[in-house]
Amino acid sequence: MTELQERGVNKFLNLHYGNLEVGTTRMGYKTLKIKDTDRKIFITEETNNLIYVDTNYVIHPILSMFRTDYTETYDYVKNWLLKKYDLDCLDIVGTTMNL
Repeated sequence: MTELQERGVNKFLNLHYGNLEVGTTRMGYKTLKIKDTDRKIFITEETNNLIYVDTNYVIHPILSMFRTDYTETYDYVKNWLLKKYDLDCLDIVGTTMNL
């Protein structure tokens, strides 16, 4: 990922997802969701140390807007979550949120 792409992705993530609200799912998983909505963007699953990301809201826009590499995009979002929300995981998994 180029420096220009990194700046753009970082700006996008901070603008759209830099102020998420912590919540839980019906199954007790911790979530990060858009404030005053039920739209879950990230879900942490502690048993397997994974974080699920809603690809329609995070990954796909980054890939299309910034023309980034698929693997680098996931790695960047994973590192951003660690810096922004102190969430560490073994891996980040793309999905659509229906929890």
